[in-house]
Amino acid sequence: MTSISRNLVLFLVLVMVGLMPSVALAEGPLAPTEAGNEMTAKLIANAADNDHRMAYQADSIAGVVMLAVVLLAAAWLNHASPSRRIVGTFLTAAMTLGIGLMIGWLHLLGTLDNVRPPVLPTDELKSGLMRLLGVAFTAGGLFLLLVTYWQTKRSDVLSLKTENEAERYGRATRIIHWTTAILFVALIPMGIFTSMIPEGTWYRQGYYVVHKSLGLMVLLLVVLRLIWHWMSPTPALGLSLKTWERRSAHTAHVLLYILMIGFPITGFVMSTFGGKYSHFFFWDTPLFWAPDADLIVPWAVLHKLALPILFYAVFAAHIAGALKHQFVDKHDDAFKRMVT
Repeated sequence: MTSISRNLVLFLVLVMVGLMPSVALAEGPLAPTEAGNEMTAKLIANAADNDHRMAYQADSIAGVVMLAVVLLAAAWLNHASPSRRIVGTFLTAAMTLGIGLMIGWLHLLGTLDNVRPPVLPTDELKSGLMRLLGVAFTAGGLFLLLVTYWQTKRSDVLSLKTENEAERYGRATRIIHWTTAILFVALIPMGIFTSMIPEGTWYRQGYYVVHKSLGLMVLLLVVLRLIWHWMSPTPALGLSLKTWERRSAHTAHVLLYILMIGFPITGFVMSTFGGKYSHFFFWDTPLFWAPDADLIVPWAVLHKLALPILFYAVFAAHIAGALKHQFVDKHDDAFKRMVT
């Protein structure tokens, strides 16, 4: 069985394993609030009311512009020219800092407190979580600005093949990786905020269009990456790694793939059970099955609670592992495998 097949089987197994407790939680401690039940009933009653795009497809255009900027940053992060790499890092820093400052602005406006009634009991925690993410993104953006300054001291030309090499990833993998990573991380606070926007807010549906479009883009990028890795095998893990480190790294990578596939799929299923289209920029996805109020909540628990908790744990472990290899174990090639 190929690695792609194994990951697909593991993903399906984990979805089923995660869905069963989600159903139990949705009927127990995470049962919808009274306001949540009312909104679900309203959602089902208006299932056919899907035509709410912004004028002149402004929401789709905004999503395309965001994707183009992310693609440019990902391509230039590993460009041969040192000046282009500086611009790529600066764009990444600006986007990261921009998200943090945007959350801070929403805090100052009081928007994070003026939210729609909680659908699930845990929704009451989202305002605080958004503020924490605002601090994290602001700190991350400032650090990347410092990295941008450090890069101005370098003038080396990066010689990199398109395909993967024995000791490092090639340019194609790096562009796919960083495009996916930037989008995926940005979608976390964006996804949290989608469920906080009050009904009737003028930008609510347009915001959903952008969020769902970028989410489906992540899914396509993951599929593209798996196909590319089948065509151009990835470099082996460093020989200096201990056995447990190899296993931990492999487990983290598999779980990140599962999360990047699981988030958009569970979001699509949740929306479809609610009778709402998902969107891919200028196109709407069809509704493959009838709305079902009883199945919205379990998929919502999986999409909005179970997967995010797993993501925070795996992402933190992934970053901690990379930092350990680079600064504690003094493996100078740890970061250079994927970025320069």
